[in-house]
Amino acid sequence: MSDALQVATPERVAVELPIAGLGSRAMAYLVDLALLGAVGLVAYFVVTFFVPDPVNAALELSAFVRIAAAAALFFALWVYWTLLEVAWQGQTPGKRLVRIRVVKLDGSPVTVLSSAVRNLLRIVDFMPVCYPVGIITMLVDRKHRRLGDLLGGTVLVRDEQVDLARYDQVTTSTVAVDDLALAMNYLSRFDDFEPAAQLRVGQKLAARLGLPGTDDAKALRDAIRAKLETR
Repeated sequence: MSDALQVATPERVAVELPIAGLGSRAMAYLVDLALLGAVGLVAYFVVTFFVPDPVNAALELSAFVRIAAAAALFFALWVYWTLLEVAWQGQTPGKRLVRIRVVKLDGSPVTVLSSAVRNLLRIVDFMPVCYPVGIITMLVDRKHRRLGDLLGGTVLVRDEQVDLARYDQVTTSTVAVDDLALAMNYLSRFDDFEPAAQLRVGQKLAARLGLPGTDDAKALRDAIRAKLETR
């Protein structure tokens, strides 16, 4: 199982971002859930000043009103997750406390669209209750992504300070920045590709990097990695 996301920094240095596991994600979610529960509890007591028995009052509402209220609640939660992830560089209060964050697959900050998609899919990951779909997907996926992450192109990483002095420059002036990004993406996703795609993409990258061609996908992968690690 892959437990790190390989990315290239603007300094053209290859670094590994540790993937956040199921435990840390669950803890962050519980913290956010507790925070939302506290807000809901305060709101409930405020409502009791105007409605003596809010629960019975809600049960007496028409089915349409109750459905609309449930939709409004989901919308509010969706805005909560999305707005905070975008404004706080991929973090919510729970993620910040646990020191994890959402990033895109290339390590760049999460965008409004990718965060909106991943959080919209929470309703599917949650089904039928307590995230069984999301948990199964995270256990199967190499990067511990739920459906929302897969469709949103995101992954959760542990928020660690990266000391660039620990890493080697992955390229010399003979490797263009665009080729570096393509190569790093290929290496990080190599095991996710079908065998035919591993070979096809590897041959194209090898040609761009001035490497000899071969019909062995793993040999191409190793040659590309060695090229990037050469000072």
